[in-house]
Amino acid sequence: MTTLNNKYLALLPHFSEVKTQKFTSVILTLIALSVFGLFAINPTLSTIARLQKEIEDSEVISQKLEEKIAALASLQQAYSRLENDIPVVTESMPQSPFVPLFIGQIQAVAKSSNIHVSQLRNSQVDLFGENGDSKKYYSYSFSLIGEGLYEDIIKFMENVTNIVRIVNMDVSSINKEEGENRSLRFEFQGVTYYKK
Repeated sequence: MTTLNNKYLALLPHFSEVKTQKFTSVILTLIALSVFGLFAINPTLSTIARLQKEIEDSEVISQKLEEKIAALASLQQAYSRLENDIPVVTESMPQSPFVPLFIGQIQAVAKSSNIHVSQLRNSQVDLFGENGDSKKYYSYSFSLIGEGLYEDIIKFMENVTNIVRIVNMDVSSINKEEGENRSLRFEFQGVTYYKK
């Protein structure tokens, strides 16, 4: 066996020295520790990197949540300011045409405005969505022929546009009645809206 060791030592002439042997052992030990340490520490390093990324992502999510909370608080304040107006808005676009109620409102406005109504009509109303369309909002038109003083006609038109329902005036014309009275004859056409 000593002859075998001598053959190997002959290949490495300086290896027989004790100092070289110790130095080589230390180097090989450090290399082994580095390799084994790399395999042992690598999962820990990857876990640290993953946790660091999760912390950064959590901070971004936290910031976005804070922005959303601030936006929701702002919306809550706006809603509380408008809360009393919501019933007026929902009544302005009723769930069905309510034609008799609407005609009654027009007649009441005419009476309070000192207008004599000689004719009041509404157009055909699609009650059941017979056309098969998927619209959310519908409308029907109406027309009115009446007479009254100019100031009363202006008052009537203002009051019609101020009723709870949404009313759009399409056409109106005013003509002077024959005779000596100050009464004027007028035609008024409009549209009102509803949803299903």
